Formats: sequence, structure tokens, C-alpha cells
Amino acid sequence: MRKKQEKFKIWFKRMLFVAYILLFCIIAGEITVRIFFDRLTNYNMEMWRYAAKLKQPLENEKLPFHHYPNREGGFYGVHIKTNSLGFRDGEYPLEKTPDKERILFVGDSFTLGWGVAFDELYSKKLEKRLNETGNKYEVINTGIGNYNSTMEVELFKLKGLPLKPDIVILMYFINDVEPVPEIKTSLGYHAIKHSYFFSFLFDRFVKVRSLMLKNYSWCDYYAGLYSEENASNLNKNKASLEELIHICKTKDISLYIVNIPEMHDFENYQFTYATDYIRSVAEEGEVPFMDLLPTLKKHAPETMWVSPEDPHANGKANAIIAEVIYDKLMMDRSSNDH
Repeated sequence: MRKKQEKFKIWFKRMLFVAYILLFCIIAGEITVRIFFDRLTNYNMEMWRYAAKLKQPLENEKLPFHHYPNREGGFYGVHIKTNSLGFRDGEYPLEKTPDKERILFVGDSFTLGWGVAFDELYSKKLEKRLNETGNKYEVINTGIGNYNSTMEVELFKLKGLPLKPDIVILMYFINDVEPVPEIKTSLGYHAIKHSYFFSFLFDRFVKVRSLMLKNYSWCDYYAGLYSEENASNLNKNKASLEELIHICKTKDISLYIVNIPEMHDFENYQFTYATDYIRSVAEEGEVPFMDLLPTLKKHAPETMWVSPEDPHANGKANAIIAEVIYDKLMMDRSSNDH
């Protein structure tokens, strides 16, 4: 019996020693990454930092997070500040004045304007363009990074509808059919959320995984989102979009659906299946549809990216997108007047 106790003590001391070493490494790693973060940071780590600082978890299966209100920070080279509703925009009263028309952009990180200065967002570019002949329009940006269509519609119901928009513009991207992420607000979640060291390790894991899995392709990943194996998520996505269409028709809100193309290669475009999917949803719901590919493909893709590692739409692309939408709105307005 005494020998067993002695063996247990030895084993316990060894485990305790290992635990101390691990704790020391974690603390040392956390301190080191925080000190050298500006030199280490990249797209993955900045996305993590944006989520850690600006995203508030919610107890909602269809809307697991949205932005904290009235928060700000510098992310991927630009300043992002949220208003009292949690949107990256200025303050707008719930009750709009009778002489103004209110337009609401609904979307993900493209609409948020990841890596793009506030004045260069397509929502702000459109607002400026519309108001060249008078201050008659308010264009509100409700975009949040890492949202899918289901989450966008839930946020619209929660915070967009009370703003009483006259026009809603849904900006659709190929990965908007991804499943709604699960956010568990446990102690471990909060530790990971605030750990710079974890973000560093996760970034390295992503890079090593892509090297080890030589057959892995983001093109195949996107194709898988629209395959029969992902039918359940596709059905949920379509149901959410149909709900948005129904709400807008019921509330007499003009709805537009805009397809943002995958930005890597315009000439040899491989993702027409995603365009066909969202176009069919728009046509079935009798909603005006815009595909940005024909206009954007006139330009070299790399001139439209936020950075060489990140093909989010940059300021130049945002300006082009705003102009396409402006032309469509003016064309429809002219047709209605006649």
C-alpha cells in the first residue's frame, strides 16, 4: 500500500511539473505574441482580433453574434467603429424624416468593408452619389464579418426593420450558404477569444494544414457548399432568403439582390453555380438581381484586392460596385416615373 502511495506521489509530482511547464509556455507565448503582434499579424490574426474585440455573443441559434455597440479599433490597416446599433456607420434615428429615402445594405465582411476605409465603403459611396443633387437619401450599412444569409436576415429582422427602410440591398457572396456557427460562451471560449497566442497558433495550424493536405482546394470547398451533401444548409439558406423576400413584399420595401463574385480570377470564372443559385432565388421571388462579375472582370483581379493575401474588395472595387448599384437604382426610378 505504501509503495502505491509513493508511486502516486511521484506520478502526481511529474504531472504537476508538466502542468507548470505548459502554463509557463502559454504565458510566455502570450506575452511574446502581444509584444511582437504588429510584426506577426496577418489576415487570420486580424480577423480573430476583430472578432475578439467587436463581436458580442448572443443566445440565438440563427444569430450567435453581432457587433457590440459603440466600440472601435484598428483592424487590418483601417479603423472600424460601431454606432449605437452595432453597425459600422454613423447614427441614424429610428424615425426617418419624410423627405428622405432610406436604403439598407445587408451583407457580410464585404459590406462591413474589411480592410477598407469608412469613406470608401460602397454604402457611403452610393450615399454620396445619390445625394449629389440634394440631401435626400440615407444609406445604412448593416454588414458584419463572417455572416451568412440566415444571420443577415435575422439581424435585419432584429435591427434593420425598426429603421423602416424604403429599399433593402442584399449583398450575396459565394460562402453565404455556410452553416450558422455555434458560439458557446464557456470559460474556454472566453480564454480563446482573448488569447493572442491562440490566434498565432491557429494561423500556423491553417497554414500547415494547407501544406499537408495537398489535395485541399478552396475551389473544391466552395463547390461542396452547393453539392447534394450540403443540401440541408442550402435549404436553410434559401428559406432565409425567401423569408426576407416575403417580409419586404409585406412591408412594401423594395428589395434588390446583388451577387459579389469570388475575386481571385475573373476571366476563368469557376463559380457560376453560385451565381445561378442566387439568381434563381431572386427570379423565383421576382426580385431585381445584379451580378457584379461583368463589370468587375474589366479590371485585373489583383488591382481589386485589399492585399495580396486577401481578395476582399478594396476601395477601387467598392467605388465600382457603388456605381453599378447607382445605375440600377436610377434606371428603375426612371422606369417607374414613366
